[in-house]
Amino acid sequence: MYYANEIVRELEQSSQIAIFGAGIMAFNVAGCLLEKPYELNITCCLVSDLKANPPSVIGIPVIDFSMAKHMLKKDATILVGAALGKNLASMQERLRENGYFHMISFTYEGDLWSLLRGNSFREFLSSQNQPYLTLEEELEKTVGCEEVCEKSIQIYTAKCHVDRPIGEELSRYTWETPIQVGADLTQERICQILDNTGDHISHKNRQYCEITALYWIWKNDRSDYVGLGHYRRHFELSEEKIRRLTNSDIDVVLTIPIFDYPCVEAVYRRDHEGNDWEVMLKAIERLTPEYMREAEELQSGRYYNAYNMFLMRREILEDYCEWLFPILSYCEAYCKEKRDTYQNRYLGFLAEHLMAIYFLHHKNSYKIVYARKHFVEDTGVLVYNPESE
Repeated sequence: MYYANEIVRELEQSSQIAIFGAGIMAFNVAGCLLEKPYELNITCCLVSDLKANPPSVIGIPVIDFSMAKHMLKKDATILVGAALGKNLASMQERLRENGYFHMISFTYEGDLWSLLRGNSFREFLSSQNQPYLTLEEELEKTVGCEEVCEKSIQIYTAKCHVDRPIGEELSRYTWETPIQVGADLTQERICQILDNTGDHISHKNRQYCEITALYWIWKNDRSDYVGLGHYRRHFELSEEKIRRLTNSDIDVVLTIPIFDYPCVEAVYRRDHEGNDWEVMLKAIERLTPEYMREAEELQSGRYYNAYNMFLMRREILEDYCEWLFPILSYCEAYCKEKRDTYQNRYLGFLAEHLMAIYFLHHKNSYKIVYARKHFVEDTGVLVYNPESE
């Protein structure tokens, strides 16, 4: 395995493995770990109430604690996957109350689940005879190959005046430049760089989310390399890695893809308004029909590049944005505005999937590598440290 080797070895050596829960996270975890490269034997999905859950998860029986007394050893490894970090503590306590203390806990956006998905995605690409290139491995090839003139790079971090407070110290991300998104919608100022200066769409931030920062970067930044992260999602880089990146032949850096079970389209329709997906496909078909094959590949597949996070060469950013924003404008014209604040971020959600479609289309023309990201968990949630391996 490339990622999370200690955790994988622990799972392989477990007497039994169970998943706590039978909801969305359970389906994702089971879907990932049942297949290569893991092919783990999962005894059951453990729940508190059978009535509120399905009888099985991808063929794995769902049992309650009374049934577990006869099926599950007390030293079994329990995978505790929570959609939200704030739910982990109560889930862990419920397991301890029933005598299960050997747990591996993670959240949907957390670092450990990202790394476990990464091994799965690497196996998937291998099955397609495609390489999985990591930032670390590719940068090792640049050692001793220094250019005289280094290219410029600017990595922005999208922040908003309504962001939740975070308790983690993030001073190590010295290379990030904060940009306030949605600055046109408030008088409050939290960053020196605002997305409502120059050519901008800051007033559309409620629908476009961090894409208003992408638009600002496209129109107002002239660096050779540009990047975008979030106040809670950060590329795991260093000053040395960044310097070597600008001297490399790497075109694009993306995060480890999301794993969606049973497929990307089904999960989008489950979590968001399905008509928006149809409008997006219609936009691609009308505006850039040469991308339809990749759109169909994405929606039937299980992986996509989330978060609208990237590092890429300026010329690729130009091409990407010239492709992306007409499609988003089409979707804006034909999709309905949502009353729910979260669902009204639909253009940001669609943009994540459009980015995946774009880079699927260009997978053979751009050198794309994958980098770890760090997600800032809710206060009190343990963070997996890959450096401990």
